[in-house]
Amino acid sequence: MPTDPAFALPTEPGFRLLGESAAIRSVRDQIARIACSDAPIAIHGESGSGKELAARDLHQHSRRAVHPFIAVNCGAIPEALMESEFFGHRRGAFTGAYEERGGFFEAAHRGTLFLDEVAELPPAMQVKLLRAIQERRVRKLGGQREEAVDVRIISATNRDLAEAVRCGEFRQDLYYRLQVIELRLPALRERRDDIALLARAILTRLAGESAPQLAPEALQRLCAHDFPGNVRELENILERALALATGAELQPEDLLLEAIAAAGQRDPASPLADGEGMPARPPALPLSLPAHLREIESALLVRALRQSRFNRSRAAALLGISLRQLRYRLQRLALHDID
Repeated sequence: MPTDPAFALPTEPGFRLLGESAAIRSVRDQIARIACSDAPIAIHGESGSGKELAARDLHQHSRRAVHPFIAVNCGAIPEALMESEFFGHRRGAFTGAYEERGGFFEAAHRGTLFLDEVAELPPAMQVKLLRAIQERRVRKLGGQREEAVDVRIISATNRDLAEAVRCGEFRQDLYYRLQVIELRLPALRERRDDIALLARAILTRLAGESAPQLAPEALQRLCAHDFPGNVRELENILERALALATGAELQPEDLLLEAIAAAGQRDPASPLADGEGMPARPPALPLSLPAHLREIESALLVRALRQSRFNRSRAAALLGISLRQLRYRLQRLALHDID
């Protein structure tokens, strides 16, 4: 399931990763060096840090650039459909298979297959993927013969795959097959010098050359923010600010970031007052921690769905989880009818 590289705007000829910090320049240098190799590449980075953009840059600088780049979100495919989606199927292979269809491997033949959220693959599919990578051949569901495929595999995850291997959640042999070359992307908080440039590029993409400027105070607030959602979060903040702003410049209040006290965030153990000279009373502990956490999770899920206008894929992205994880949480919390 392809994802839209929403914040793509070349900063150097042929590169989509934007930024002038030493950290992102180093990433672009690595991409230029390793793109010519056909070895599998594993991209590591937090959610929203630009892993698909890096994969596209790798493809664009490789000898496969004239052939397809196929991006797959492994966490968004129902497990029952995975084999068919990856390898294709013959007519009549299962109920509803009215015609023969190729899979992701066939679509990416002679090009690049980008496996995003690869840690979300279920164990059975990990076995089939390992065989396809090793043998460079795939068999369509319901088919009798294997077909040769020539694809370069790029994978990405925001999870610690080595830890997943230790926990038995990810196959060690597949891990080593995918991790031949590693590329690590810095979090946005590790390259704060790029925030102004990124913000300007995002605003221009969203609103054209007439996009409003960020007031100096607003930019300062952005640069102080930690951005757990990285560039994707920055884009969401600015898109929301454009919709809400009324002036010629985006002001700090348009960003809707959490207020930061002048003296820093209050220490919960400190008896500072809220302007009345009396110690602030700590909030009462919940009677049931599981119930309290359930309420918080439900509220966040509903908020993300409403903010995304009930587009579940976008809601999952806002929360930094896969679509499958979102569906599981909605089902577990019985959040079926939301308006």
